[in-house]
Amino acid sequence: MRHVALLRGINVGGNTMIKMEELRAMFEALRFGNVKSYINSGNIAFDCVGSPQVSKG
Repeated sequence: MRHVALLRGINVGGNTMIKMEELRAMFEALRFGNVKSYINSGNIAFDCVGSPQVSKG
């Protein structure tokens, strides 16, 4: 199943900078598949088997 993670405060105004290739690698290390990032916004689309937990933080 395809999912989207919308991460707040990533690469905004020069604060909390992270390269998208590093962020994708983190998701891949968590065993998510077909990980894609959208520009430098911190938005990630990925495939996951089962139901992911949702965090509102």
